[in-house]
Amino acid sequence: MKTLKYLIATIFIALVVYSNEAKAENRIWTEDHSLTYSGKTKAGTGEKAYVKDYEHKIEGKYSEKFVLGHGDCGWEPNYNDCESDRGRTERKGKYSKSRNVWYKFSFFVDPSWDKATTASIAQVKVSGVRPPVWMLRIDHGQLLWDNNALGCRVKNLMSLDKLAGKWIDVVIYTNYSKKSRDWADGHYSALWINGVRQDISTCSSQPQMGKYASAFHKKGASFRYGLYHSYVSRELYVKALVEGVEMKLAGWEDKGSKGSKTKSNSKSKTNTPWEVDWPVKLETKRIWFDNMHLKASKKNIWNMNMEWSPKDVCSSDNFYKPASCYTK
Repeated sequence: MKTLKYLIATIFIALVVYSNEAKAENRIWTEDHSLTYSGKTKAGTGEKAYVKDYEHKIEGKYSEKFVLGHGDCGWEPNYNDCESDRGRTERKGKYSKSRNVWYKFSFFVDPSWDKATTASIAQVKVSGVRPPVWMLRIDHGQLLWDNNALGCRVKNLMSLDKLAGKWIDVVIYTNYSKKSRDWADGHYSALWINGVRQDISTCSSQPQMGKYASAFHKKGASFRYGLYHSYVSRELYVKALVEGVEMKLAGWEDKGSKGSKTKSNSKSKTNTPWEVDWPVKLETKRIWFDNMHLKASKKNIWNMNMEWSPKDVCSSDNFYKPASCYTK
């Protein structure tokens, strides 16, 4: 009997330890069906669109690797990237009505990343609203902050030559309510890259939801990370022109209520780019994520330095130190 009790206790402890280790790898609550594109990339490299990478990491047992190749597109019950001029492989967090949220993660961009491309690497969506609330993007070789809900963008946060090939630490605070916090000096969002607060003041001095506040109250917001590429036909069209080929495309065509076809989106050369025989292909994108955290709090929970241009953050004992301080 004692042996049986000991065995049961040992199994219970092992399960608890295993559970805690698993949770410690990614502290963001993702949906079970969160992969919008899975399986192997259509780029023909043999890589999967999403894997746990046990070799390339910044902490814990593994990082999360995303690969987006030419032709990779995801779909959901109410939306199809493959017919909407998009490519995607990302994970979705569950919806939450928390109004003060902190996000923390590290990402690593493949050194061979194409400077001529655009992609979102992290975003927050509200159910039923097409524009994301905000996005962290890498567009044309520059890291940028995009407040879609407010129609506001801050460019040139960091150039690709400085961020590619190394782990970059990100902390984001976003207040989705209409009441600002005293410690935030009236700002509704804040962004830190490698422990240094970025000047996104042109986008952070007003409530982040803008005209979509009522939609947020219904279900809340969801955090997504990975690779999301919109309007891929525009990039492919330009790449084809560089090769001396002008593609004859009708633009985005939707069937009207009576079955007729009408152009509805001038930004797209076609809504089904993956059905076109392009003379060029999009280069495969790769990105890794690790050290993932998401917490709801009205306070400065990680003791982030609110100065715009602080000195060496790694030598400070008073504020948060990014993971990169311990991996140099």
